[in-house]
Amino acid sequence: MSDATATATTMTKPDMRLLVIAAILGMALGWFAATSPASPIKPTPDRPVLRLLARVAKLGLWALAFADPPPTQDRHYVVHARVDEDGHKVLHHGEGW
Repeated sequence: MSDATATATTMTKPDMRLLVIAAILGMALGWFAATSPASPIKPTPDRPVLRLLARVAKLGLWALAFADPPPTQDRHYVVHARVDEDGHKVLHHGEGW
């Protein structure tokens, strides 16, 4: 067995904490860059075409997120199972849904 398979793949608590702190700092930096008057990359307000495109894109994202009705729950699934010689149910995963 190699050393690569023996290592753990789950994140430890300090790693998760560091990831959360980095994400919060990244969001704060992005908020500052977009809204601060001292920001060198702040978009200028005198671009009406880009503001219109941004509003249309935001509206489209809201429509995509909430305009579609939820799926109906009237599906009936058939489980393909058989009983073996000991009386236990055995699923046959080769069958489709």
